[in-house]
Amino acid sequence: MVNQLITMVIVMALGILLRKAGMIANGGIKGLSVVLSKVAVPCMVVNLLQRECTPELLHEFIFVCVATYILSVIFALIFLIVGKFLKLDFPELGLFSVSCTYSNVAFMGQPLVLAMFGEEGLIYCVAVIVMQNVFFATLGIGLLTKGIEGSAERTIKDTLKTAFVNGLFINAVIGFILFFNGIMLPECVKNALQYANDSTVFLSMMVIGALLAKANVKNVLKDYRIYVFSFLNLVVMPILTKLIIVNFTDKNIIIGVMVILMGTPTAAAVPAFADHYDADSRKGAEYVFVSTVLSVITLPLVASLVCC
Repeated sequence: MVNQLITMVIVMALGILLRKAGMIANGGIKGLSVVLSKVAVPCMVVNLLQRECTPELLHEFIFVCVATYILSVIFALIFLIVGKFLKLDFPELGLFSVSCTYSNVAFMGQPLVLAMFGEEGLIYCVAVIVMQNVFFATLGIGLLTKGIEGSAERTIKDTLKTAFVNGLFINAVIGFILFFNGIMLPECVKNALQYANDSTVFLSMMVIGALLAKANVKNVLKDYRIYVFSFLNLVVMPILTKLIIVNFTDKNIIIGVMVILMGTPTAAAVPAFADHYDADSRKGAEYVFVSTVLSVITLPLVASLVCC
């Protein structure tokens, strides 16, 4: 696991160097982000659902979906309270809570789960990825935009459209229908999906690095709240996840996958979403940067928690 994390940091550093050298422009970052969010991750979801469906696996998949959403809501509320104690107010408070809760399960979680649990663990990884995105669309965007001047009030229709009419969710539905009915795609299509799937980690770390190239590292590291944030994101979330989830299932692989995924750093998409909704994208990138670097230390500790 440590080698996997160090590799990710190296690729992120490459993104920083390329951005500093002017080889990746703002338009290039946006293009890479579009490829990731609109192509690579949705293809990854379909690809990971290409397996035999059993009643037990279906039940476990639904359980992980429900548990992920409920846990995400609980964590968001906890981090709002903590943020208040840190004297944060909206819109910064909303960004703090969402960035803590919305983890990098798609880009960092998948290879870690594969390394620890093999192919069997990836089906649960899909459930967490999809439901964390549903959480972001239904509650996260509201928190992110609260207190921003000129931000329009979102209707229930807007919320539902954002949550369920998007490439990731639609692909998840397609993948689930194929999974539920035992339909296997032709080999050539599966290979194309696999190619897209294999690109997610490299592209996401490059995007994070390019976004962080503009960050003032000295100023970032002087802010004590960034360390409180990282502690909540990387340590408190996985511990609470285990304490809660063991009361509802005794299947070690489900407990392990959820704990590992909830211990991943802030999602690489947070700065881009913050920029899109007129929140503080630079602060979002700082959260991603510090939590990603510190996760090299914390994730092995979280892995040992899984084995307790």
